[in-house]
Amino acid sequence: MTAKRAKPGPRAEERRERLIAAGYRAMVRSGLEGARTRDIAAEAGITVATLHYYFPTKNDLVRAVLEHTIREQMLAPLRLDADWEDGVAALRTMLTGLSYQAEAEPGRFRLLNEMTWAAREDTALLAMLATWHEAWHETIVEWLRSGQRDGRVRGDLDAEAAATMIVYLVLGMVMRPPLPADAPGRVSDELHRLLAAVEPPASGKE
Repeated sequence: MTAKRAKPGPRAEERRERLIAAGYRAMVRSGLEGARTRDIAAEAGITVATLHYYFPTKNDLVRAVLEHTIREQMLAPLRLDADWEDGVAALRTMLTGLSYQAEAEPGRFRLLNEMTWAAREDTALLAMLATWHEAWHETIVEWLRSGQRDGRVRGDLDAEAAATMIVYLVLGMVMRPPLPADAPGRVSDELHRLLAAVEPPASGKE
């Protein structure tokens, strides 16, 4: 028997968003496995039957929460639009912003880590993560190439390999390993020094 899906419309969209927000809070609070659909439904102020009308399985809700976590909880607060045309500035904003988020709201990154491991058994979740990481990597590549074009990033830099390194650097930073308190800021500064174009030595006065 095919599960019924909610019909599109303003009310349906409002309920769907309310369920996703409740699911996000429950999963951050209790973990991916600990979050129960009945608790999520209660937090959203609806019945479990209504929840399943919008999300037939818990995995369907998890995928929606993943999208919400990345777009609304991680990317939106960074306000990257202001720096988007300036690749070097956008890169610094991303590094410092995500580091701050991980310090202030570690639960969202713990949840993202759980989802990454769960994706090994959920091909749809894996595909979503792969698409997101590919887009993230391509964005960093373009930021680096923008910096190369305006002379602020080393011209001999392999932008694709460097972007991969930056992705893994950021993932390591947001998982909050035990590091000195000033480590995130120092890492960001050192990364920019490594990327920066080498300035020619000043010519001596005659």
